[in-house]
Amino acid sequence: MALGDEIDEVFRREVKSMPAYAKAQAAGGSGVAPPVDEMNQLLMGLVVGVQRSLHLLADRIENMENRSA
Repeated sequence: MALGDEIDEVFRREVKSMPAYAKAQAAGGSGVAPPVDEMNQLLMGLVVGVQRSLHLLADRIENMENRSA
């Protein structure tokens, strides 16, 4: 699987599956801000998604280095 596809999968799993994501999407453009707790959950989901994506990238780089050594 391509790295981009793996990262998309991580974000789908970590962020888009959260109830806060659906509420934020529904509120988009309505002028009504989602509650702070839900936004904090969404932010933490984004942080976890970024962290896991960076781990995937680091693993790919390490695997490439090990193959060339």
